[in-house]
Amino acid sequence: MTKQIATLGILIQNFDKIPEVNALLHHFSDCIISRLGLPYEKRNIRLIHIVLDASCDDVERLVEDLNAINGVEAQAMFF
Repeated sequence: MTKQIATLGILIQNFDKIPEVNALLHHFSDCIISRLGLPYEKRNIRLIHIVLDASCDDVERLVEDLNAINGVEAQAMFF
C-alpha cells in the first residue's frame, strides 16, 4: 500500500474526550511525523495538528474514528 504525506486537523470541544483522542493517536503513533497541540481559550476549544506518513486507508480510518467521538471533529488533506 502506497504511503502519502497527510496533514490532519483535529478540533476538540468536549475536553472529557481528550484521553480517548490521545489513545487513538497513540494507536497510530508509528505513522505520526509531527504533532502540535494548541489550546484556544478565547473559543474554549483545543486544536491538534498532525502530520502523517501513512496510507490513505489508515488516514481515512483515523479521521472516521476521531469523528465518531462526540465533541471531536477531524479533517485530513493529502499531498
